[in-house]
Amino acid sequence: MAIAINTTIKMITDQLGFPPTPIIACTDSYSLYECLVKLGTTKEKRLMIDIMAIRQSYERRELTEIRWINGQDNPADAMTKGIPNKALGKFIDTNQLIVQVEGWVKRAEDSGRSSTSS
Repeated sequence: MAIAINTTIKMITDQLGFPPTPIIACTDSYSLYECLVKLGTTKEKRLMIDIMAIRQSYERRELTEIRWINGQDNPADAMTKGIPNKALGKFIDTNQLIVQVEGWVKRAEDSGRSSTSS
């Protein structure tokens, strides 16, 4: 979804001469993060295609970064959990989202390889 939206934004910003908008993928699932950054595998067939698509987007440089965030800072939990955290409420009240990054993948610009931090 983000790549589709970013494609439209890119067409507009290119015409205006603005720099490209980066896409940063964030997850609070450590197992998903590990699977993406360390090229791990999963036995859950329903996730295999999604994980391969995310990796492919990262390799194509459609994704700028992959980040593992603190679960308490994930506003999407309000849409997926029975008892959500307070991140979405804080975002609505303050119009700011503060996210604690636990780990990230930073692409090495010169060699095309990535390094991980946590």
